[in-house]
Amino acid sequence: MTMHEDALYDAIFKRRSVRRYAGPLEPGTMEEVERFAHSLKPLFPDIRAEVRFIGGDDLRGPFKVEAPHFLAIFSEAKEGFAANAGFMLQQMDLFLSSRGIGSCWQGGPRPTRDVKKVSDRNFVISLAFGMPAEEVHRQSVSEFKRRPLGEMTDIQGMERLLEPARLAPSGMNRQSWYFTGNEDVIRVHHARSVITDRMNQVNAGIALCHLWLATLHDGGRAELALEKDAGQDAPRGFSYVASVFSSERGS
Repeated sequence: MTMHEDALYDAIFKRRSVRRYAGPLEPGTMEEVERFAHSLKPLFPDIRAEVRFIGGDDLRGPFKVEAPHFLAIFSEAKEGFAANAGFMLQQMDLFLSSRGIGSCWQGGPRPTRDVKKVSDRNFVISLAFGMPAEEVHRQSVSEFKRRPLGEMTDIQGMERLLEPARLAPSGMNRQSWYFTGNEDVIRVHHARSVITDRMNQVNAGIALCHLWLATLHDGGRAELALEKDAGQDAPRGFSYVASVFSSERGS
């Protein structure tokens, strides 16, 4: 586990959404954020995705926070693109938290017509960030408002990996994911929905990011993969997204 990954893992247990901002980042800090943005690991490397920094006037829509900076992700419309976007941007969310910078997922706002022209790919979702005007971190895990782990998995004895995933943020705090598998591989599924299906897939990507970091921290292989026929393992009302292997496949 690298120093960056270790810092991201630690941030899982204290990050919180920040909706009030005191101002923009200092130039040197912004450069650090930009460098990290270009190192984000994809969930699916074969999906062409890109991140772009935009200003507050470049986004419009419901539930938009007044923040000095936004990081938007654009992607080709390929199977798994929404989960891929969630997986990538959650790394940035955790990085910002680890640096004492406030951030907040923005599921409602959309870029203006002019901003859409800067990319030949489709806008997926954005992350607001800046110098915080409120607390960036929680004081304890007890402050998280999340469903019990038993409601989102049938796996027993894997709390060290699944608890960090349980703490992942999600649109409207729906936690629209479910985990199946065993000590060697954990499969992540998203809840199907006519209205919020794309957001549910983003949510699953965010949870996968936490699960991947937890597996790395635990010393596991942390290999991200798509398994053939893994959809048969999905509970009713859910669709398979991806798997995290904690040991050698076939061992």
